[in-house]
Amino acid sequence: MAALNLANIPNSINSYERLLMWAAQCCQSIANGLQVNAVTGEAQVPLAQVQIAKTADNVDRAIVVVYLPVEYNDLNSATAKTWMAAKDIGTVAPHSSLLSN
Repeated sequence: MAALNLANIPNSINSYERLLMWAAQCCQSIANGLQVNAVTGEAQVPLAQVQIAKTADNVDRAIVVVYLPVEYNDLNSATAKTWMAAKDIGTVAPHSSLLSN
């Protein structure tokens, strides 16, 4: 498990959108190149990735893809939130560049 230290969240993260992008980049970092078979018979893809692309409306956008493993039985727990079903993907801390402004 890559333990989250709340003090490491950069203080310039002041919106859910920034938090999502930061968390996805941290997942990409701790996944350390792990891949997943997302589609049967197709090539494996990165477990977590953040890409930037210009969409048809000429806006630069972040594309966040994370194949986060979950504990299926925990998804319907009467006592836990859905996000608590997330399973670990790595044991190392995110790259140090992600832990500062």
